Amino acid sequence: MTFIHHLQSALAFLTRLGPHGRSKAQDFHKTLPMFPLVGLILGALMLAPLFLGLLRGQPFIAAWLLAAANLYLTRGLHYDGLSDLFDAWGSMAQKERFFEIMKDSRVGAFGVIGLVFGIVGQILLFAALLSHERYSVVIWGFVFGRTNCVILMRLGRDYLRPGLGSLFLPGATNKTLFVTLALSLVIGLFLVPASTLALTPLLAAPGLLALIRLAKRHEGLNGDFLGAAIVYGEICGCLAGL
Repeated sequence: MTFIHHLQSALAFLTRLGPHGRSKAQDFHKTLPMFPLVGLILGALMLAPLFLGLLRGQPFIAAWLLAAANLYLTRGLHYDGLSDLFDAWGSMAQKERFFEIMKDSRVGAFGVIGLVFGIVGQILLFAALLSHERYSVVIWGFVFGRTNCVILMRLGRDYLRPGLGSLFLPGATNKTLFVTLALSLVIGLFLVPASTLALTPLLAAPGLLALIRLAKRHEGLNGDFLGAAIVYGEICGCLAGL
């Protein structure tokens, strides 16, 4: 029952697919090992119509609809983080001012740049993979995106700041990271070739290093960092598959 409850809680927070209102905020840190499964469920659900033949031969339209479905089912949560992070980074502000800009609901030029590169990049990658009917690689991208988030939590848990991220970071222990990586590896072995599995973390490493350096410089890591890590991980997983 605990496993199901934690999976439902992770689905409810990260997507629209879980039952809302049943999870307690103080239990969110226990859901981290479920993150790869959330990616698997989300990816499989969105790719199922395409796997069954919908829009076969129309990879760009299918990719555009897939990106739209991703935005809808995740409530745009991760892209919001990506946009906020780009705005704060582009401002060249330091420490507390950096986080003030990140919290501002207005979107600046750098936030728009981040969104364009993120969404357009995903559509192009989705289209390239769908044109060869490599559906499982796209699903792997969604799995690794959430795994990448847990990796960032473990690397950056010393830079905890108040906010949504603080509900999860305390659970980012070595044990949690090991379980998450092991589950992601098992899922990956069923979805993609070993070469893709090996290349994905190598592509993700520079971005993770950049995020950690940014968190260290400004003495804080919040939920916007985590959202950006998910989008970046999705891109790395798909790019490795090409």
